[in-house]
Amino acid sequence: MEAAPTANPWRRACNHLAHRVRSCIMTRSNTYAEQYSRLLTTSKDAALAIQSGDVVAIAGGASQPVSFLEALGKRKDLHRVKVFTSMTLLPPDFLVRYYAAQKGGHTFERNIRLHSFCVGPGARQGARTGVVDVVPVNSRSIGRLLQQQRVDVLVVGSSGMDMEGNLNLGCNVDWMPDLLATADQEDTLVVAEVNPRLPWTEGETTFRIESVDHIVECDKPIPDLPPSPAAAEAHAIGSHLANIVPDGAILHMGMGDVAGQACTHLDVKKDLGVHSDYIGDAFLHLHQKGALTSRLKTFMPGKWVGSFVLGSRKLYDFVHKNKLLSLHPLDFVTHPANIMRNHKMVSITQGSQVDVTGQVAGQTGAFELFSNPGVQHGFHVAAADSPKGRGIVVLPSSTGSGKTSSIVPVIAAGATVTIPRADVDCVVTEFGVANLRGRPLPERVLSLIAIAHPEHRDELARESQKLGLL
Repeated sequence: MEAAPTANPWRRACNHLAHRVRSCIMTRSNTYAEQYSRLLTTSKDAALAIQSGDVVAIAGGASQPVSFLEALGKRKDLHRVKVFTSMTLLPPDFLVRYYAAQKGGHTFERNIRLHSFCVGPGARQGARTGVVDVVPVNSRSIGRLLQQQRVDVLVVGSSGMDMEGNLNLGCNVDWMPDLLATADQEDTLVVAEVNPRLPWTEGETTFRIESVDHIVECDKPIPDLPPSPAAAEAHAIGSHLANIVPDGAILHMGMGDVAGQACTHLDVKKDLGVHSDYIGDAFLHLHQKGALTSRLKTFMPGKWVGSFVLGSRKLYDFVHKNKLLSLHPLDFVTHPANIMRNHKMVSITQGSQVDVTGQVAGQTGAFELFSNPGVQHGFHVAAADSPKGRGIVVLPSSTGSGKTSSIVPVIAAGATVTIPRADVDCVVTEFGVANLRGRPLPERVLSLIAIAHPEHRDELARESQKLGLL
């Protein structure tokens, strides 16, 4: 059994002393530019600060510190290093090596173990094959979870520094403000990877240069996630959404191609608003069409409230120094009390499978975790409980050109249940809308069968009778 990593007392004492010395030096420095230059180092030298047994927390999404991770992957002398992150868009070099070794049937040591709270495209292969350690935890708890354990090194992405000595977190606030505040009190080493291609964003997005130990500069294209080609069912689903989402609705959109594409059909609405952990290209589309103004919001009016931005280069350019956007920590954005302060709050998220009683699975592959289930559940329930709000789950009625029904008698083994049947409000497929909240089981079953693919409705009815649901 692998030994648990232990703290290095000498390392921690040196870090604590370095923080004290750094703070003293910077207080006496003439300009913030001098402080910046003093902290500037190479990605290779910053990666050399990592020691065996360290716990490292790094930014994910578009703010992923690609240069630092590349340098870290070249370290062959490390052992038992844990890297915690979320939404890896590009696989770091060490993951690529592990994938190649596994595919070739070779023995390899995971000297750097990637722990992911939300699996992005760059880590999905690893999640499926056990090379990446998936950590299922509610998004609201991630910051506290990391604060409650030892974090030796914190690596954040940044779009740069202003004239007042403030660095910006770019596209990903997530749980970083809490970790930066904790790092100031502890002996955590802080590395900021500055990439001028990251947008400068507004909200709780800045941190002081005095909090930083090393600065790495990186001028590389930032990872993006542009919209995929429209799914065949998205148009019909979007038409149904336009019928049930009212003017003035405050939107939360979950990640997922069908959800995003369907939501673009809300461009016929008026005065929509934004309160969503994820800010994607569908919001930009609605804004450009004049449907999204946020002017009627009852909580933080006029603002696009979110926690991270992920999408196309066009979206990143739009949010750059844009006062419409206000990014905040996940705990703030996803807190039920804050969600419910929005009247007409509507959460639109994507499911992969729904059973005939209304139970929703966000992912149907065996124990996969491509999104954070706590976000979908929390937003769905809080939105449904808000004044005139709705919780909506969208999904195509079938997959594989109609061969496999997405509405099933029983959720597949290993699927991730993201919304229990007792909390589901509404389910939408290309064949219609099933309003489930407050309805007895037989009515739920019949409503869901009615929006299933026609080729599977008879079989669903028979199986439901066998289960005693009809």
